[in-house]
Amino acid sequence: MEVVLQYLGPIGQGMLVTVALTVLGTVLALIIGLFGALARLYGPWPLRAVVGAYVEVIRGTPQILQLFAVFFGLTQYGIQLDAFTAAAIWLSAYGGAYAVELFRAGLHSIPHEQREASAALGISRWTTLRKVILPQALATILPAMVSFLVLQVKNSSLAFTIGVMDIMRRAELGVNATSQATLLYLMAVTAYFILNFPLSRLGIALERRVAQYR
Repeated sequence: MEVVLQYLGPIGQGMLVTVALTVLGTVLALIIGLFGALARLYGPWPLRAVVGAYVEVIRGTPQILQLFAVFFGLTQYGIQLDAFTAAAIWLSAYGGAYAVELFRAGLHSIPHEQREASAALGISRWTTLRKVILPQALATILPAMVSFLVLQVKNSSLAFTIGVMDIMRRAELGVNATSQATLLYLMAVTAYFILNFPLSRLGIALERRVAQYR
């Protein structure tokens, strides 16, 4: 009990760092994903090829290797990043590759007839995308976006390997100091559960709501 009380504060501070890292990494990932999906669907072939290669490289290589490449690799070129910034860049890039496919699936789900109808009415392609296609696509993928956020929270736990003071790093420091591995890692598990459980329930609720309008 003494260890729990001693590390309740540090684990709580780690939760704040995890939340900050996840929010930053997810917002940037969704921006990358949206523009990446638009480029992959409507861009010229060289741009489609670049985005496709980016997605495949990210999805086909280990996460830890990507994180180390950002944190340690860039120092070879004189770019020094603190651990949090490096982790945020990696989480954005990693999540962005998956968000590209998420948005692409959402845009694909809108019937092609709607584009044809807009074109027949003389509405420009850009206006059709902005006011007709994109709002419907976003509504369709909203439940999946919540699940994506849950994955980003869990993926952020790798940041402890480069020294980010998140939940995992706080727990690891506690284990090194007390040798109470079971207790402290259980506290870390509880902290991640507290963050992810409401998101999971929100995702299920949104999925049911979207299903009613299909």
